[in-house]
Formats: sequence, structure tokens, C-alpha cells
Amino acid sequence: MLTLAHWVFLFFILMIIVTLFFRKPPILPAAIGLFGVGLAESRNGIEAVQISFRALILATSNLLGVIILIGLVVALTQLLQKIKADQILVRPLLKIKSMSLAYWAVGVTMWVLTLLIWPTPALTLLGAVVVPILGRIGIHPLVLAASLAIFGKGIGLSGDFIIQGAPSLVSKATGIPVTVLLSASFPVVILSGICGAGFGYIALRLFLSAEQGAADSPRSEPGSEPLQIPHERGRLLAGIMALGYTGTVFMILMFKIHGDEASGLIGGVTLLILCICTVLTEGKNAFSQFINYVKDGLRYAMGVFAPIVMMAGFFFMGTAAGSEQIFLKEGAGFFYDYTILLAEWIPLTKWTVVGLVTFTAVLASLDGSGFSCLPLVGGMAIALSQVSQIPAVPLAVLGQVVGIWTGAALIPWGFAAVTSAVAGVDVQRLMKYILPAYLAAILTALGWTLFQL
Repeated sequence: MLTLAHWVFLFFILMIIVTLFFRKPPILPAAIGLFGVGLAESRNGIEAVQISFRALILATSNLLGVIILIGLVVALTQLLQKIKADQILVRPLLKIKSMSLAYWAVGVTMWVLTLLIWPTPALTLLGAVVVPILGRIGIHPLVLAASLAIFGKGIGLSGDFIIQGAPSLVSKATGIPVTVLLSASFPVVILSGICGAGFGYIALRLFLSAEQGAADSPRSEPGSEPLQIPHERGRLLAGIMALGYTGTVFMILMFKIHGDEASGLIGGVTLLILCICTVLTEGKNAFSQFINYVKDGLRYAMGVFAPIVMMAGFFFMGTAAGSEQIFLKEGAGFFYDYTILLAEWIPLTKWTVVGLVTFTAVLASLDGSGFSCLPLVGGMAIALSQVSQIPAVPLAVLGQVVGIWTGAALIPWGFAAVTSAVAGVDVQRLMKYILPAYLAAILTALGWTLFQL
């Protein structure tokens, strides 16, 4: 039976959806919802304040490792850009002369970098160098923007096979081991990614041909400044970074390191590379410059994840982990209780369950991140599984893939906005170009999940 807290929690979810519909940041409704749900649950003002803070602590504890890792990576990226060492890492891309090659080469590079350092740092690294350089030789910026969005956050983060931040968050919300989620997500991510990338390429060809008569042929390079070639120290630092991350990936694959241990290894290697590069670059100023790099990186990471922490804290209230660590009581969580109610109204077949998970993942990703929805879809998947006796793993994986792709491609104030800013294109126009890729990826993930069930 639903209590007052259930209805208050549902009310604030609807408030968040309405806020997103009017394209306003949903952080304030989520923050107020922390107090509202806490007060409805405890009937005590002091305890309601404590509940709201525990929700933020729970969300932060689940995201802190990723926040620090992203901060260190951004710090390292800034250092490499300062001495032009990043240009060495992308030099093979400078041979690109056609739209087709640009789309696939930049996309695959973005995908690999996303697996290693996550989409936003990868976008920063490629966007600062590759986009302007390829723009000089006539590659349409929309091609690059679409490729970065589809291959980066879409394909790369929906699997997150190396850093494993996304599956780790789903694992903590469901209790399913990360290794199980990774194994089940691999075919979904790859198949949906291939379909999404393929339809994205076809859409680009059709749209550009219709709008500009673009042809897939080499274009002459207009007059522009020559590429700045880094000095020997820059070459050394680029080599250190490439060798460090290549070795890290090798160790992860060789020793089958997963979850928090994989994130810890990448984070530690990033910190080590940052220390070495700072000493080699700054010399006697390394003591003061190192802390500046770290401050700037962590400030950026906290700025990106601050709204996600607030949203995740609110949605964690509806999970079993939220019942235990936020409300300090045993229970399956609000989402499970909602599914019990839904079971009385809707026959829970595999079709309706898959539809509910997909619908929930899309709605919960409307904040633009796609990442803050993972606790919600994880809790929904495990609850629906318990009620309907349908396997939880495919449902959780589907929620993860749909949520991440939605944040990557469907929300104009999400990753697409960042990508459009980097590439210098209109975000609404970019959305039109990547919408076919999004629909193809989501429908493929739906079809695979239904086939598995």
C-alpha cells in the first residue's frame, strides 16, 4: 500500500518532468524533493533535513571515484594542450580528406578515447585540435559533431567497458555484479552502436546532399596557418601518455580487472602521468603549477557532476539502497512498490516490462546527462523483475543503454549542446542529424532485449 511518502516522491518526479518539458534545469525541484520526501517519510523536520543530506552523501559516494578520475584527466589534457603535445596524438587524423573517412576515423578515435577517459574529456581533447584542423581542409563541422556525439557518449559510455562507471552505478542500484552486467551489455552495446553509427552516416549523407549538395570527395585546403609542431619535450610527453594508457588497457584485459579496481588503476596511472608530465614541463615551477592543474581539473569535474549528484540523490530515494542508507530502514524502495501497483493495473508481460523500463530511462534522462538516470532504471529493472519473474539483467542493461543514448543524442541541452559548442554548429540542427542514429540504436537494443527474454 502506498504511503504519503510514495505520493510525494511521485509528485516531485512529475514536477521534474514538467520542468524539463519547459527546458528549465530540474535541479531545484529535485533538491526540494529531497526535503519533501524526507518530511513525508519521517513526519519530523529535523530528521527530514538529515534524510536529504544522507541522500546527497549516498549519491556522492557512488560518483566520487568517477568525479576524481575525470578531474585528473581534464588536468592532464590541459597540460598536454599547453605544450601542443595533444597534436601529436591526433596527427594521423590529419590525412583525412573526405566526409566518409572523417566520420568513421574521428568516430572510432572518439570511441577509444571515451573508453579510456570518458566522453567529455575525450571531446575536449579532440575538439580543441581535430575539429578546427579538419575544418581547414573542408570537412563539414556537422559531420564531426555528429560523429563525436554518436561514437562518444552514445556508443562509448553506453557500454563504458574500461572505466566501468555506468555499469558500476547500475550494479550498486540492483545488486547485480558488474562482471555480469558487462558480459550481458557487450552484444547490446555493439549491435546498437553499429546500427546507430550506420544510420547516422546515412542520415548525414542524405541531409548534407539535400542541403548543400555535398559530395564525398577530397577538398582543397584553403589558406590557413600551418600546424604548430610541438618541440621534443611535447613528443616525449605524448609518448608517455600513449604508453601509459596503452599499458593500462593491456593490464585490465590481461588480469581481468573490473569495476572500482579498474577505475582505481586508470585513476592512479592518470595521476602518475600528470606528475611526470608536470615535472618535465614546468621544471622548477612544477610545485606550484601541479596544484593549479589539479584544482582546475577537479573544479571542472565537480561543476559537471554537481547537478548529477543532486538528481541521483533524489532518485536514490526510490531504491532499496536508498531505503537502507537514506531512510535507515529495510525495504525494497518506492520503485518496487510502484511496480506492485502497476502489476494490478497492467499485465506484466515481457513487452510491457521492456516498455516500462525504456519509458523510465527516457524520462529520467531528460536532465541531459543520461548518467543520473542509472539508479532509477536499475531500481525499476530489479523491481519489475521481482514482480514479473522476468530476468533482471537484460532489463538493467536495456535501461543503461537507453538512458545513456538519450542523454547523448535526444536532449538538446545535454551532451549534444557541449558537442555543438565545440564544433561550432547549431544544436537544433545537430539534433536533426543524429536523431536517426538514436532511433536506430534504441530500436536495436529493444529488439535484442525482447529476443533475449
